[in-house]
This record gives sequence, structure tokens and C-alpha cells, in this order.
Amino acid sequence: MKTLRIAALASALAVISAPAFADARTAEIEAFMNDYLVLWNKHDAATISARVYRLEGNHPWNTREGLQDEFDRLKAHGYARSDIASVKGCMLGADTGQVELRYSRLKTDGTPMPPKDRISLYKLKKFPDGWRVTGMSALPAGGKMDCPAS
Repeated sequence: MKTLRIAALASALAVISAPAFADARTAEIEAFMNDYLVLWNKHDAATISARVYRLEGNHPWNTREGLQDEFDRLKAHGYARSDIASVKGCMLGADTGQVELRYSRLKTDGTPMPPKDRISLYKLKKFPDGWRVTGMSALPAGGKMDCPAS
């Protein structure tokens, strides 16, 4: 009888801890992305390329120079910073996740760059040296991240 109660307790704890563990990992990737966004708004190409991006293929943003070119391009169109509406994470596996980012790009005069409301989906993977963005894509207006793990 005692063994049965211990087994039942262990099963209950496993069911309770799985969502708690997933919630902690989701919070971890959301915090990673919030840190990234601080760097983005500082236009810190060196730190982002070294500590955030590990984009697939030969993506130019994997280098400081390539990402600096993007910041320079945006600034040439009046870009100043991004205003973040929401950061929503979703775990896809033990070391993979995705984040839906809703934001506006603001010009130096405070007006939004079109389109005003943007939605991007970031793919993340945890490497031995931490979380990294491995891919990103735009979602259409009104789009929503598909989170199969939730």
C-alpha cells in the first residue's frame, strides 16, 4: 500500500512538473529575446552577432559588419528604435523554441515606419553556450504563432 502511494505521488509530481519545467523554459527564451531587443534598440551589431544570432546558412547578420549594414539601411530610412508590443515564447522541444514578437519600428520623429504593426517569428535553439536565434520570418497581419507544444 505504501509503495502504491509513493508511485501515485511520483506520477502526480511528474505531471505537475512537466508544465512547470516548460513554463520555466518559455520564460527563459522570452527573457533571452527581451535582452536581445535591448541590444537591438542600441543598434549593438557586435554583441548581437556574437551572442544572439546563429542564423542558418551564410546569413549576413551573423557578422557584425552584415548586421551593421542592416542598421545603416534602416537609419537611412529614418529608423530610430523598435517599440515592442509583446514577446510570446513557445517550446517546441527540449532545446528548441520559437518566439512571436509584435512590434512597431519608429522613426526619429516618433512616427511608425510602415507597416505600423509588425509580427515576426523567431526560431531558437539552445547550444552549449546558450540560446541563439537560428531563423526568423515575418508573419502576415493578423497572423499568430502556432504553438504545438501548448
